[in-house]
Amino acid sequence: MTFSLGLTADLMLALAARCIPTKQSYPPILRLSPDINFQTGTAPLSIGVRPAGKGSRLSGALVPRFRSPIVWIGGSEPLDSPEVARFANALAASGRSVFLETSGISLKRRLHEFQPSSRFYVAVRFDGLESREGRRNSRYGGFRVELEAIRMARLAGFFTCALLVSGPGTAAGELEQLHADISKLDVDGFLITCAAPGPGMERKITELRRRLLTRRWALLSSLLDASAVPAASRTSEEIERQRFSGDFGEGAEAG
Repeated sequence: MTFSLGLTADLMLALAARCIPTKQSYPPILRLSPDINFQTGTAPLSIGVRPAGKGSRLSGALVPRFRSPIVWIGGSEPLDSPEVARFANALAASGRSVFLETSGISLKRRLHEFQPSSRFYVAVRFDGLESREGRRNSRYGGFRVELEAIRMARLAGFFTCALLVSGPGTAAGELEQLHADISKLDVDGFLITCAAPGPGMERKITELRRRLLTRRWALLSSLLDASAVPAASRTSEEIERQRFSGDFGEGAEAG
């Protein structure tokens, strides 16, 4: 699996931002919802960002002021926004690592609008085998559409990753089977996140990451989950910082 030099550098910056408090703090991963107007409108922000006078909302034009090294554009379907490609291309060109989360349904129609870059990843979301089976009868073809989205993006020269989401209805072994099926496509990486945080679920996710993911993809998965939930207590943060303090001694292109 591939973990680009640019993403490696941004992951290190994200870990440093999380561990070293500064006067101008910023989230390691800036998460944006698909209802953003990427030109002049507003969008919900991840926790930890408080733009003056804007409450908990942020103009798309102001996003570059936040120094988060990694930007995640996710939610229901970012490709429904007409401006998302121009915005994502500009962020990646500015030196940030940008992830576009998608179900894959609209990717064929819009893929040509994006520019392949070592800073840009197409993240195709998979919600488990149970959800996959339920979607197979839909007009979109469900799981086949998600797999085809990865194939299309790879053939077009994009970095790709599979976002495996574990929820309350995810049965034992589902994510392992998904990982095995998707690995056949030579995807660049995997992320495993939790849709319903809780002590039992967090232990399960931690174990899955340990067994299925390489170190860097596991770290990135942890940061992604942390950016979507309320801030942890000081004690929990200290424990996480110790967990994130591992070296990056493996090759630059290793996962």
